[in-house]
Amino acid sequence: MIDPKLLRAVETLMSAADAVSAVLAANTDWGASGVRDGQYAVDLDADAVCLDVLYGAGYRVLSEESGITGPPGSSSAPIVVVDPLDGSTNASRHVPWYASALCLVDDDGPAVGVVVNQATGERFSAVRGGGADRDGVRIRPSGATSLESSILGMSGLPSHHYGWAQFRAMGASAPDICSVACGVTDAWCDMIDSGHGVWDYLASILILEEAGGVSAEVFGRELCVLDPAARRSPVAAATPDLLDAVLRERRSPR
Repeated sequence: MIDPKLLRAVETLMSAADAVSAVLAANTDWGASGVRDGQYAVDLDADAVCLDVLYGAGYRVLSEESGITGPPGSSSAPIVVVDPLDGSTNASRHVPWYASALCLVDDDGPAVGVVVNQATGERFSAVRGGGADRDGVRIRPSGATSLESSILGMSGLPSHHYGWAQFRAMGASAPDICSVACGVTDAWCDMIDSGHGVWDYLASILILEEAGGVSAEVFGRELCVLDPAARRSPVAAATPDLLDAVLRERRSPR
């Protein structure tokens, strides 16, 4: 039986994503934040509303935009890993592939994952031990086992052709990995060494694994790392055989 607290957490994380949606609907400024390179002003606005919702629920937060923070008295509370707007550049250019990604982590690891495509309204969610849904309908990966017949999503440039049937590079890892979880693509690979922060992938990796897919880190490192400075290179796949095939190519010295 799923812990009712985790089911309530899904609602809270969805509420935070809804708050970001309202910010995006009202936004007219796609200029830089002036705080750090690559950060848009709207990233800070999206972060602020996420923090407001999550603090209100008593959670600590690890955010791409603001690091680890929390409301008073929350030092031992579970933490929510947040990317308020994954794919900010896509959003700024009206490419409909950008999302809010949130993952609740408790003492046992990732517990609840929510990814909302803010361009389309598509909502993915997963609770540890409870499977994964897209818009309330249970999802499964494609079941693909052969790289030669697979569509591979990627971030960054590979060193060589892996032998895939086709590839896609859409520019936002959270919805990219969710596409593997629901069978739209067959695998996804970070082509950049230590290319992603935990907020980029943790929610969607939980969704993938609860849907029945598999994941790994290119260099064998732990993916659930609650350190704003840590960077990882995740790989996601529909099946263990396909994951192994992608990892072999990704680790190849060619």
